[in-house]
Amino acid sequence: MGNSNFPEIYFDSNATTQPLPEVVEAMLQVFKWGFGNPSSPHATGGRAREYLFRAREAVASLIGVDPNQILFTSGATESNNMILSSVLYSRVKPLRLITTQVEHPSIIKSCEFLAGLGIEVVYLPVDRSGHISLLDFEASLTTNVALVSVQWANSETGVIQPVEKIGEICREHGVLFHTDAAQAVGKVEMNASELPIDFLSFSGHTFHGPQGTGAIYARDKRQLHPMFLGGPQEYGLRAGTENVPGIVGLGKAAEIRRERLESVQTQLRELRDLFETSLLEIMPGTEVNGDREHRICNSTNLMFREIEGQALVVQLDQVDIRCSQSSACTHLRPEPSYILRAMGLSEEEAYSSVRFSFSELDTLQEVEIAVRTITKLCRRLRAFKTIMHNGHSSPEVMSLH
Repeated sequence: MGNSNFPEIYFDSNATTQPLPEVVEAMLQVFKWGFGNPSSPHATGGRAREYLFRAREAVASLIGVDPNQILFTSGATESNNMILSSVLYSRVKPLRLITTQVEHPSIIKSCEFLAGLGIEVVYLPVDRSGHISLLDFEASLTTNVALVSVQWANSETGVIQPVEKIGEICREHGVLFHTDAAQAVGKVEMNASELPIDFLSFSGHTFHGPQGTGAIYARDKRQLHPMFLGGPQEYGLRAGTENVPGIVGLGKAAEIRRERLESVQTQLRELRDLFETSLLEIMPGTEVNGDREHRICNSTNLMFREIEGQALVVQLDQVDIRCSQSSACTHLRPEPSYILRAMGLSEEEAYSSVRFSFSELDTLQEVEIAVRTITKLCRRLRAFKTIMHNGHSSPEVMSLH
């Protein structure tokens, strides 16, 4: 913690969220009274199986599918890897996989691995708004495409891709469609069983569930192949004793979010819009990256011209305001966001951009404090840049670093 006079303000909820008290309590009950191996034949094992059954129902209900179509994993990264690696077993030869230039690293790295095995990977470009061209997408669907993988919502900009239209085009061409919905589940109302989606992956920690939990929705589980070999857990697709406390926490978070979804959407949109519009009005040279209309309710990616984004993030962190420049899976790389660069931003513009993402635990008061603080820091950083450019120094401004 820094030296501020207010508690931590956490605006990095696309990286992770704090588990709700109800989620923690549900997990504690399993640790205390509900232990047991779901594969054991006795009553203790049966109790653990009941926990899994109820959690599977809650997760399935959140995204609108049958519980038997839910496969528990450690998170979206594992889910994405399993789905994409299953392409290797496709009967389509030669293999071709279609994705985009703005996917999560777990997709990009999986595609690079598959490319090394001889699979042709097509990375669709996006425009300045962050969207792919449906015309370009359909043109890429040759007869040897085994899978299309396009994210539902981007983790950095919140931009939503037209997944229903993409799925419809895939159906017309007889191609399987996967969407990484890690940033969409719990923020977008969905009934996945009625959409032309074959696979959907997500994590629990993006909507106040525990870290290390996630799931796959598979319209037909027979099209998946296991990454772990061993016991018959999770329909024989994920060997190893299930993470019962974590799955219960995921189920509780899904149950709560389903009950509160509409009110949470309203709350998050109010927080995001107040934050965004306030800074756009107060700070000249501030712009929103990506489509402002077609995006999830909690996210904004702002470009502060003439500001070094990393310096702003660091100085905000020093006063206990948390935000980031990119996905938590890429932020340690000393490079501009590849997602923003793919959208056509220059290297300088990408470096000047910062992501803010909100949760239901955030408040309007925190937004107001953050806006005032960001405004103050941006003005000082611009003054510092001007002074350095003119070859002068100022102890007052230099102390910012």
